[in-house]
Amino acid sequence: MSAFFSDLPPLDKTVPGVQAIEPIILPRLAVLYRRRAERLRQLDQQAQTTEEEDGTPQRNEGYLGFAARLVDEQARWLRDAPLSADDATPVSALLGDGLSRPERPSAAMLEKSAYWQDAFRGMVENLSPFMPEPAAAGLIDLLYADRNELAAKAAALLGGDYAAVDAGRSVILWAALSVFWAQAVALAAPEGAAGEVLETGGARCPCCGAPPSGGLVLTGDREGLRYLQCSLCETRWHKVRATCSVCGGTDHVDYWSFETTDAVIQGETCGDCHGYVKLFRQDRDPALEVVADDLASLGLDAALEEQGYVRATLNPFAFPV
Repeated sequence: MSAFFSDLPPLDKTVPGVQAIEPIILPRLAVLYRRRAERLRQLDQQAQTTEEEDGTPQRNEGYLGFAARLVDEQARWLRDAPLSADDATPVSALLGDGLSRPERPSAAMLEKSAYWQDAFRGMVENLSPFMPEPAAAGLIDLLYADRNELAAKAAALLGGDYAAVDAGRSVILWAALSVFWAQAVALAAPEGAAGEVLETGGARCPCCGAPPSGGLVLTGDREGLRYLQCSLCETRWHKVRATCSVCGGTDHVDYWSFETTDAVIQGETCGDCHGYVKLFRQDRDPALEVVADDLASLGLDAALEEQGYVRATLNPFAFPV
């Protein structure tokens, strides 16, 4: 991956000396969506090739390909209907005086925010032709739901009550909420707040309170630094390596993989809290994209859960059922 195709903002090379570690990094969102969609399509094609070699009947597009279409929709909303500062005000209010412990959004706040609801309806209309009939019908029903019902489902998701919403609906609801929240956080983050981020504990984003999608060990100018990436607002926040992302412990942190010790995707487990986070080593393979490659490596999750560890992250395309 070239530096041009990184969604990370470049470091300011005019600053003399060794630069301080950034507590948070806000992405270049348009580049992030482009990169994620391309990676999803690449992994989908690889999966189809493997199936063909195994004698599985050829298909046009798998779930990873559909996920790429959904990311394309997020990019379209970002491009064609960018969020205004006024529309970001509700998220700014949740942030309060700085980034550390954002308030949880209420159903009433979500009901008043039209942007994500419009995005959701637009995504359903554009994606339903590519979905199986039962799933499409269930989503189309939500197009006619009132704002209160839609907001209640969104509030349940953001509150971690994933069982309250059908998994198929959750994916597109979250995508709409995410394109709203990612823009709102970038607009609403108080000036200088990045230097005041506190440890949130429990593997929660300091900008929105959502769980991470996974951990990244970066390459390039930030090579070797470990960040967690938010599943909702896409913010990355720094986490010291060899510490548990969930409880902060250091005594019983281990790394698991199906390959050698230099595997590009590892499961980081904690023997104290029994949680785990998958770690994507961009310093070993810069092509890795946390959401796409997490979907393509669910076998590692199954193996870790067999060992008694509990996943502490959320993939926005694979909600717990």
